Amino acid sequence: MFKGGSRFSLKGMRLHRLPNSLEISRVVFVTVRSYPGAVERNRARRVLRECWRLSKGSLRPGFDVVVVLYPGNDDYEARREQLWRLLRQAGLLVETT
Repeated sequence: MFKGGSRFSLKGMRLHRLPNSLEISRVVFVTVRSYPGAVERNRARRVLRECWRLSKGSLRPGFDVVVVLYPGNDDYEARREQLWRLLRQAGLLVETT
């Protein structure tokens, strides 16, 4: 995934994507080792999973996605904005007109 896929990043988050042959997209959220404390790490992943869940209707299917989280502002709005910017960069959002 890390060697063969495309990589997109911004401060606080990095996204790797690789096309798959499925009709769905699969995702995993990982935190870097330097993330402080288990409670903060788990909360960051929970917040991001919720952002992904609410965005699923706007995503193109057929990709495996890894989202790497770095320590920072784990507020829902901030993480949602970061995720949407990365999804736009990666071309994973379905453009609605």
